[in-house]
Formats: sequence, structure tokens, C-alpha cells
Amino acid sequence: MEKSRTFYVVTLRSNVKKKDLKKFIEKEWLPGIRGVPGCLAVEFLETYQDRAGYCVSELWESQEIHLKRTDEFWGGDGKALMKKMLSYAALENMWNCTVLDA
Repeated sequence: MEKSRTFYVVTLRSNVKKKDLKKFIEKEWLPGIRGVPGCLAVEFLETYQDRAGYCVSELWESQEIHLKRTDEFWGGDGKALMKKMLSYAALENMWNCTVLDA
């Protein structure tokens, strides 16, 4: 199976302080994603183009595992985490790629 990498942009809502979003991502969001079976790595990246926010990169065992496990997580244990994230920021999936060199 080929590994899969997905990138998404996290854009700060106008009523939220960037430091509060950063703290939430570091303390709650990243540990939540890292705990999903099949997730190999998560990277938290500062700013994306001119947007007020961040970029997150996730590496998964495969695209099939990524889609299956995240559907299970966001529909179950991760539902409250996603609701909290959406109160801080908007999420936009930018790319979902197959990793060719791993």
C-alpha cells in the first residue's frame, strides 16, 4: 500500500485570538489526530499564504486507511473535538496525495 498525505488549511475565525487557536491545536487537536490508528505523523505549520491561521499535514498508512479511520473518528470519539475546532477556525482540505517516494 502507498502512503497518503493530506494537507488542510486552518483559517482563524474573526472573533478568535490566534494564540488561543494555536494552544487548542497543540494541546487537543494534534494529540487527537495522532491517536487515530493508521496515522503515521502530523505536522503543524505556521501560516499559509496570507491567511490568518495554520496548515496541518498528516501522513497515513494509505489513502484507504485515512478515509476509513477519519470517518470513524469524526463520526464517533472525535465529534466534540471537531465541533470545538470549528468554533475556532474554518478547515479547508487542500490536497490528498499518494506518497511516491516513501
